[in-house]
Amino acid sequence: MDHLRDVVVRLRAAFEARDQKKLRKLNDEVLISSAISIDQVTFQLAIFSYVLSKVVSKPRFLRSEFAPSLKDIDSALNCVVMASERSESELLPCFDALSKAISKLEKEDPRFITNLITKGKLKMAATLYAQGMSLGVASEMTGLEKQEIIGYAGETMMFDRLKEEKNISERLKTARKFFFD
Repeated sequence: MDHLRDVVVRLRAAFEARDQKKLRKLNDEVLISSAISIDQVTFQLAIFSYVLSKVVSKPRFLRSEFAPSLKDIDSALNCVVMASERSESELLPCFDALSKAISKLEKEDPRFITNLITKGKLKMAATLYAQGMSLGVASEMTGLEKQEIIGYAGETMMFDRLKEEKNISERLKTARKFFFD
């Protein structure tokens, strides 16, 4: 629980500072943790760290007319921090509030074909799949169809950009850790 709280506190701090680079680094770290633990809470944090990095990377969202929506996101992040001090089950309503606050921001400036939360899920699922997680598990964690994940990964050439390739023996070692450690 302490690691979770640490991640949540850093997520809130990076968003408050509007620091896209810290949010992306945190996203990388949390996504790796979610792949290892196959944990829904950690996976949600990976999605939110990615989505919030996209929000702060768009100068238009930092204009004054979006201040109330950004304040709602800040409030939802505070809820997440407080809930992380108590229990993981209390995070779910806070995650819902965070999703709603992000959706509200998007409704004020609808420029995307896919909403940011769905794009975040697609990106995280495709990244996990590209790094060796089974397509079924990636689909199950996100609630997205397998075809959507494959389509996104193929369109983005994600596999071509991966720095670390895992051969079959490395994948087996990882699988053994999950089941036997």
